Amino acid sequence: MAWRIFLTLIACGSMMACNSDNANAVKVNTIPEPEQSESVEGQTVDDSLSESESESEILTQSTPEPECDLESVNLLDFVPWQREAGWWVGEYTFLGADGDPNVSASWPYRYDHYRGFIHLEVIGNSIKQRNVFLYPAKNSSECDSVEDVVGSGICGDNGNEKVFSADQSASDCDGNLSGPFEAFGMTLSTTTTLIGDDTLLYQVRLPDGSFTQNQLTTLPPNDTRVRTAQGFFMGASTYVSYYRERKVTKEEFVQLLEQTRQEYNILELDYCGYDSTGNPSNVSCDEHFGVALGN
Repeated sequence: MAWRIFLTLIACGSMMACNSDNANAVKVNTIPEPEQSESVEGQTVDDSLSESESESEILTQSTPEPECDLESVNLLDFVPWQREAGWWVGEYTFLGADGDPNVSASWPYRYDHYRGFIHLEVIGNSIKQRNVFLYPAKNSSECDSVEDVVGSGICGDNGNEKVFSADQSASDCDGNLSGPFEAFGMTLSTTTTLIGDDTLLYQVRLPDGSFTQNQLTTLPPNDTRVRTAQGFFMGASTYVSYYRERKVTKEEFVQLLEQTRQEYNILELDYCGYDSTGNPSNVSCDEHFGVALGN
């Protein structure tokens, strides 16, 4: 079942993403046509160039692409990252290969409707993403026992939550990103490509170069975003995720996080208690997000 857990990890992750054209030729040494000719030692010298002389004087030369200093890139110079930075709250659905809500053998909670809380922090040429996903309790009719849970809760009564982290930095001077992601002893490569001011493409690839996730983010002009992620394993479609998110203030973020915890009956002991694989995270929420959330 390791590959199923791996796919769930990739699906629950996320980032968390226009090229500028440079002129390839410039004209130099162009001599303007004089308004009149000058007389030199009794001879008239026409300063206007003949057609052939003009052509020989007009040089077209290639302009090399300027080198990109990645350290000097400021991602906030790009509209999508201005819009992405901040606090997000979302409603999520995670479907398996059969189109039904995902069922995990290692995480006995519901994936039909759950919620995500994400902080995207842009720092110079890098983006730091910290998430916590909250899941409702499994339906009581589906519990094999009251102990079919992770942690100290009761199946059918208590929900639970996972944390997730991802970091990327500038890969060029056009606002695109890349970064490694460690999972199950493998180093996966991730890239985010800007497609205009309102669309981003996030991809995750296995060490052999094949992709395991394609995720499209759309940014409507109303502080919302919609993300859809397609998952693959050995070329076969394995899952799809549908995220609907809205940007909020930090205060709203904290308030809605607490309200959802109460609604899902999540034990305080489990707050930010598990990592993306379902193992103990060993961090507090403040440590995970890097800021005091006030709860």
